[in-house]
Amino acid sequence: MDSEAVFFVNCFVTLISILDPFGAIAILLALTADNDDVRRAMIVGRSIKATFAILTIFALVGGFIFMAFGISFSSLTVAGGLVLCSLAFRMIMGLEIGDKKAALERSGAPQDDVAIIPLAVPLLAGPAAISAVTVFAHRAAGAVEYGLLFAAIASASGLSYIILSNGHRIVKVMGDNGTKIMIRVMGLVLLAMGVEFVLSGVKKYFH
Repeated sequence: MDSEAVFFVNCFVTLISILDPFGAIAILLALTADNDDVRRAMIVGRSIKATFAILTIFALVGGFIFMAFGISFSSLTVAGGLVLCSLAFRMIMGLEIGDKKAALERSGAPQDDVAIIPLAVPLLAGPAAISAVTVFAHRAAGAVEYGLLFAAIASASGLSYIILSNGHRIVKVMGDNGTKIMIRVMGLVLLAMGVEFVLSGVKKYFH
């Protein structure tokens, strides 16, 4: 597999693990319990569009924003890796869904607003996803890899839409245990990527 293909796979796998659509299913169903399938699909569509827009914007200008605050890319890479590791540990330990539910209950977001807040932000396009796309944009070697990053964002967003739109069906097929296993597997992958981010940032800082 060539370097460009590896870069795309790394971007896609990391993003789909961070977005964690399987973990978001339970929250989506709880927030849209009074909606039919058509209305729920509309909410998911708006949420995914907002997520895609946010991640695309930060992939484009996130680096400049952090540079304006005097944050080096090495520091950003390490910080992003630590955020990913923290999120991954919570997914592996089965803590993420419960904590997010509690945060959403405290937010008291109106039903009409759940597509943007809290589904798009911070559930999907949270600090971990923003950090990841900013770091990947900096690591992209040339226009091709830069384009592959946006393709990965689009692919991860599209797959998240498919999963969330069919959330009630997936829950029936996979069951509670199957969903938990999938979340933990994604958390393990995310943990490996987080460690790679940290090691890469430390290496660049001392070189």
